[in-house]
Amino acid sequence: MDLMLPAAVWVPAALVAGAVALGLVADGFGRRPAAVGIIALGLLGAAAAGFYYAITGEAGVAVGSFASGAGFTSLPSVGYVLAGFAVVAGYRRYATWDRGPAMAGLVALGALFAHALLASLDIVVLFVSLAGLAIVGYSLVAGAGTREAEESAIRYFVQGAVATGLTVYGFALVLGLGGSTSYLEAGAALGGAAARPALVALGLVLSVFAFKLGAFPFHAWVPDAYDRADAPSVAFLASAPKIAGVVALLVIVRGTLFESGVFAPASQLLSALAIGSLLFGSFGMLRQTRVARLLGYSAIAQIGYALLAIAAGDAGVRAASILVLTYAIGAAGAFIALEAVQRVRPAWDGSLEGLAGLSRHAPLLSGALAAIMLSLTGIPLLAGFWGKLYVFIALVDSGMVWLAIGAGVAAVVSFGGYGSVIKAMYFGPDNDVTAEAMQEADTETSPEGERGGSPLAVTVVLALIIISLGAAPLVLGLGPVFSLFSL
Repeated sequence: MDLMLPAAVWVPAALVAGAVALGLVADGFGRRPAAVGIIALGLLGAAAAGFYYAITGEAGVAVGSFASGAGFTSLPSVGYVLAGFAVVAGYRRYATWDRGPAMAGLVALGALFAHALLASLDIVVLFVSLAGLAIVGYSLVAGAGTREAEESAIRYFVQGAVATGLTVYGFALVLGLGGSTSYLEAGAALGGAAARPALVALGLVLSVFAFKLGAFPFHAWVPDAYDRADAPSVAFLASAPKIAGVVALLVIVRGTLFESGVFAPASQLLSALAIGSLLFGSFGMLRQTRVARLLGYSAIAQIGYALLAIAAGDAGVRAASILVLTYAIGAAGAFIALEAVQRVRPAWDGSLEGLAGLSRHAPLLSGALAAIMLSLTGIPLLAGFWGKLYVFIALVDSGMVWLAIGAGVAAVVSFGGYGSVIKAMYFGPDNDVTAEAMQEADTETSPEGERGGSPLAVTVVLALIIISLGAAPLVLGLGPVFSLFSL
């Protein structure tokens, strides 16, 4: 591994690692609020540094085991921002909880592993990053402290152990066939390797990423984990690791290891995973009565769109990047909004029914959450629209018209799930008992200006970002976005 890493790689990582170390020291002296604050500042500082290097630095370059510049620097910075927002939104929870600083530290370490995964150009770095993210994920789910959360974490861990085994086999085949741990060197050798062993390696690698991203049929852990873990932790799990996983898969399949014509079946495998994810996720949303589980099925469907973009070939590179970026912002905002709802209604049980009348008692929060849900649907003039639009364009340009039509149908179906959240907030059933109970819960909380606290503030900020990213291309086009986040 090259020790002369560019500043764009090591400076943000050093800021986060240093903040975690200082935060844990502060926690050791009983300064929980300070510990959580230090970690949040470290994450946001790393994001600022990353964007600085992305704007002023060079185009994408490979340096040893890592890539830096362009999207390899700016996309991890988005992950740091979303992780920082998750810690800020959960500040009160983490600052008053004995394990709170440790949970905030896990979020920060997860963002660090996500950066390494996204920028990795070496099989060993990729394996360590995947394993690190997996351990963080298990810990964040179990860290909620409830029996249901611990059971979900165990199931997640068992499935993750199988995925780790597949990782070892897949990367061992790549190493054996390619003769190097470097993507670039191994990819050149794989082009001349025997087709059948190379396809086995491809299948194993795709299976590993399908599990990590929560794609069908490796999705079983997603709804349970998202429903049982605390909302700030899931706000991170549903955002930064998704950006890292999609871009890493994009680089592997379309940029380095599996770019040879020998691996043309990659498109068929990715398309099959994508269609399964779209169908299962979109229709699964319609049956959910709990908001967090609904968002878990949403995550499965959204990954389906990203996989379709990757399957579309060169035309889908930008589409996959924009899709996962807009989804990550929306997903983080949605789960942070759930934390704000819990602040407004301490008795809320996480159900759709429990959102009844929220628009009357917390109009700002309801409006922000509605904008986020519409963006996840792909409604025009919101950020999510552009991600899905470019996926459809990439599919049509690649001749995958029927897949584009299927993806469009899935988007329409998914509106039933996202719309159920908006319907509950604005047009909930006229149930006098429910309305009276919720009104009593609302009046027992803090004064109006303090109800949502930091989760409400972060939700509004993310909703404004979503609206701005949706409207800005009408004036400026998507050129600035492509130049900042291109790979």
